[in-house]
Amino acid sequence: MIHAVGFYWTLPAPWAGFTRLPDGIEAAARSSLTIRYQCERIRRYAKEEGYRLIAEEVFLEIEPDRGSEYILPALDKVAEVCRAHDARLLIVDFSAVSRWRDHSVLNGWWTARHVRVETLFPDEILIDGQIFDPGLHFSDWRRRTDEWREGKAERIRRALSDILPLRQSGQTFAAIARTLNERGVPTATGRNWSADSVRKMLKVSGPDQA
Repeated sequence: MIHAVGFYWTLPAPWAGFTRLPDGIEAAARSSLTIRYQCERIRRYAKEEGYRLIAEEVFLEIEPDRGSEYILPALDKVAEVCRAHDARLLIVDFSAVSRWRDHSVLNGWWTARHVRVETLFPDEILIDGQIFDPGLHFSDWRRRTDEWREGKAERIRRALSDILPLRQSGQTFAAIARTLNERGVPTATGRNWSADSVRKMLKVSGPDQA
């Protein structure tokens, strides 16, 4: 039987509060529809082709809008499994249609690592009785990401309107961070607040506030 390894990756969606993946394939698939799609697409393909899926790996990019070289260490770990078990790597090629989520740094990776790769076309599939269309999904993702970028100045203004009174009342950076997180106030990048991020934000309003 031919062995195979599935690799599933996605990008952060800060506008949805999605900036990290939980541990484990199934948990990641529950938190990210893009990961869920890749799991379903590759698992079904492996079954149809008679492949034994011996391992799966997920990765969350740090860039908000494109793939980067930071994915390579995760892929190198996968390459070790592929070579050890003479397995082929299965990846959904989202760039095959309209350049969705292009990841050009992958192009030379598999050749240099001597890994056999099968790239799957991003077909529509049924997930929980509903048709999942990657094209529509990513079009909506792009729209919401653009709206998020355009709202950065407003997020900074909102954050400062909460931070300044707290700081003026004598609260520490750490205490302010806890309060902002409890209130659900996002950072400019959609992450949770820390003492350091509060300190940096106060620099935006002027050195006398920090």
